[in-house]
Amino acid sequence: MCAQRLWPTVQALGRGLVSSRSEIIQQGVKAYNAQNFNPNHLSQGHSSSHERFPLSQRIIHTSRGSFNKVVTRSVHSGTVLLVKEFTDTENEHAHAVLRSLPAYHATTVARDESLGSSSHHQHPFPPSDAEWSRCPADEVANRFIATSQECRHRPMDLEDTRHSGLCSELVGSLAQLSDDHLLRVLSALSLWPPTSATRTPNFVALWNALDQACTERINRWDMTRMFLVADHWFALRLSRISMYNIHMTKLLGRKVLSMAPSQLVQYLFYANLSRKLEPFIIKKDIEKRICEVLSQISVEELGVIAMGFFKTQTFLKNERLVEAIIKKTQENLECVSDASLCAILKLLRKSTPVTQWKLMHNLLESLVPQLDRLNNMCLLQVALLGNDLLVFHPQVINMIASRFASDMSNIRMKDIERITFALMLYNFVPSSRPDIFTLVAEELRKPERTVEINHYPKCFVSCVVYLTTLGFFPQDLISAALQPSMLSLLSMNRHYSDMGREVSELDWSLMIEGPPNYQGFRLNPDLREQLTKEYLGNLPGGPSKGLTHQERLLMEVKEKLAAILGGPEFISITHVLPHVQTPDLVFCTNSEGQAVALPQEYRELAPTALKRPFGRPGEINWNAVIVAGRNSFIRNTEDLRGNVHMRRRQLSTLGYYVSVIPFMEYNRKSLRAKLSCLERCLKDGSSLCMDGCIESAWVTLKGKADRQQEIFG
Repeated sequence: MCAQRLWPTVQALGRGLVSSRSEIIQQGVKAYNAQNFNPNHLSQGHSSSHERFPLSQRIIHTSRGSFNKVVTRSVHSGTVLLVKEFTDTENEHAHAVLRSLPAYHATTVARDESLGSSSHHQHPFPPSDAEWSRCPADEVANRFIATSQECRHRPMDLEDTRHSGLCSELVGSLAQLSDDHLLRVLSALSLWPPTSATRTPNFVALWNALDQACTERINRWDMTRMFLVADHWFALRLSRISMYNIHMTKLLGRKVLSMAPSQLVQYLFYANLSRKLEPFIIKKDIEKRICEVLSQISVEELGVIAMGFFKTQTFLKNERLVEAIIKKTQENLECVSDASLCAILKLLRKSTPVTQWKLMHNLLESLVPQLDRLNNMCLLQVALLGNDLLVFHPQVINMIASRFASDMSNIRMKDIERITFALMLYNFVPSSRPDIFTLVAEELRKPERTVEINHYPKCFVSCVVYLTTLGFFPQDLISAALQPSMLSLLSMNRHYSDMGREVSELDWSLMIEGPPNYQGFRLNPDLREQLTKEYLGNLPGGPSKGLTHQERLLMEVKEKLAAILGGPEFISITHVLPHVQTPDLVFCTNSEGQAVALPQEYRELAPTALKRPFGRPGEINWNAVIVAGRNSFIRNTEDLRGNVHMRRRQLSTLGYYVSVIPFMEYNRKSLRAKLSCLERCLKDGSSLCMDGCIESAWVTLKGKADRQQEIFG
């Protein structure tokens, strides 16, 4: 059922749950130790002395979807649908864009319009349902249209039994109506007030019959008629589940090259509503046509196109088109609406290839003067714009962080999580609001956030993980994120299947860097072991042909470090940090800086074990080498991205000397240049005495290369 028609039911449900939710939570807290406490998930008990998550905010397991969603069922497919109680403002904005332009007047309808708006003689209702069967199809349709018109002045209930006969007879008469008459009936249905229940027989019967009738006739209609009918389904808020809309987008998918600019825009609007473009639809044809018409459409229409691509998870492959969209957006930044800019930025974030990262940076630079006028939702998309390519614009992030910090209480949990992710990714502490991490933590503690956290536990846990990645350890929030009831919420949702990685990382980070007096919730050791095994990366080995680029790079660096140290027995590849997927290189030196063999007991540690240095400090110096690949650095800088920075910090905390080998510098052709890079990095971060090492390694590696050249010619 459409959200619009269910609004009174949803509203009543929401009011009831809001008034009782706090009581439910308090009862859950009182019963928490008796019902939800699982000692197997804890390594220690709680202590009243440490920082705790307020009792009023304990996350408990309540039925998901009970507060801000209503569960209903598609009559066609039988699949469960989650109907949001709030209006889908993005789609409303896109439709308003179409309505505002003359090119779409013939194919769209306003919400208060009706093709059945002409006056009809008011007839009394027949005394019995049987009498309707003697009425011609046109008479039945006209009577329904007239009755629908009355709803404008005297709202009625479509499920009233006195309308049942009319509705039933109309369902059987639709096949006999002309196309225009059928469209007027479809339009008239939207005039009725929302029904009082999620599955009401008259409404369900009518829209299903209309859906079938429209779908059966679609092959004989031109594109103008198809779009007009599709817009009436949008007015009913049934586009996503109507067979008509799905069939229409399939049928027109092969005709995009012949579409006029306005037709292409409107087609992608309806594709957005159905949330999919069929696999057989040629995406290259759509991109080609957009390239041809881009100069003929407005930036607002471009926003509708971008929404169609993003909502169908279809991203651009044509680099020339991406460049043209960036240019058009820059030219119209002063006049583009927030909603349209949001859609365009979402598409560009997922579509811009790494070869065009400078265009992305230029767009961020162009956005700086506009930031003050943009709303929070749009600001978030600006902050996320460079994330996929690691393109960082400090001024942009600094200004947006300041805005978010000043309005934190009005920002959705999802958006708090996303802005925290951006700050973590760039390892950035905003100079304008260095206290933003404290503000985020305070916001997560507020009782007003409890229901939101309960419905979106992933956002809460991810936020806590990002804070710890930045070196900020709020003990009460960590305990709340690791408590059994929160883990249960995460495990219930198939969309959170990858959260085990973040939960595992949080627990390991707590073990390495957490406060020594922490006594909150921890993962059960068996569960941590299971999750660590599941997400542990591979140790490279075997033929290089089957290795990834990063694995080949790691093996190459290992070979050269072995030559520098004096032999392969002095170095090992291992997961020092079991929650980090990429392994590190480890070697040891004595107090004079000479390489010594790694202790055998260290080599025999389990792959999933945290590998702390052995021995007394000063007797053996432990060294870890991070081979930082192409995605370890912020674009065009020597600054490590947030989680690699955390990796270096945690290795240092464990007691390792840490060297970082940057891909950009190391990835040169000559052996001499590679060795020079390693020499510089080891001098900066390791305990190795480099006297004579590089020349010795040069002789060893050059001789090996010469022998291979002789063998293979």
